[in-house]
Amino acid sequence: MTKMHSAVFILTLALAGCGIGRVPAPPTAFDLGLDASPVPALPARQPIAMVFQAVPSLSDTSVIWRVGDSAAPKAYATYRWASSPTELVRQRIADRLSRQGPVLNERVSLQTPQLQVYLSQFEQVFAADGQSSEGRILLQAVLVEGRAVLGQKRIAVQAAAPTQDAAGGVAALRQASSEAADQLAQWLAATLKPSPGTGG
Repeated sequence: MTKMHSAVFILTLALAGCGIGRVPAPPTAFDLGLDASPVPALPARQPIAMVFQAVPSLSDTSVIWRVGDSAAPKAYATYRWASSPTELVRQRIADRLSRQGPVLNERVSLQTPQLQVYLSQFEQVFAADGQSSEGRILLQAVLVEGRAVLGQKRIAVQAAAPTQDAAGGVAALRQASSEAADQLAQWLAATLKPSPGTGG
């Protein structure tokens, strides 16, 4: 147990960017990059409205990491997201879903299907020994048409980080975000029937 505590302490110092006696450098900003993934072979659909929300901790630009299932998340001291994870993931999902049909900010009418998405996890998670980590994203989606709930979907994606630092965590979270967006698009295509005239 003492070894594990020591490993966590050393990992915390290293990842926090401990800079005693040095002038701190300006934070490095990351984003999710361009959505250059192949277009999935999914049918065209009618317009949908998307409502996107997230836990409050994802409303700022911190790059969050933690060790295992620790209840004490940390933030890298010298690395930030260019926008909040809430906005970055919302935009990635909107871009991916717009390949099958328009994604609106609000309903045109009560009959316009509404996709409600809630982001509850977006962070780099390290193994207890600090030798490996992965990017984790967790989404909950609800599809509503009229006043009826058509379906609900929980999407949890983990992607291995290529390096055990902020850049590796960002790379893993980019991959996990794209995979989560693909899963959401596939579920939406299976749950929402193409309407007449969409060409799908």
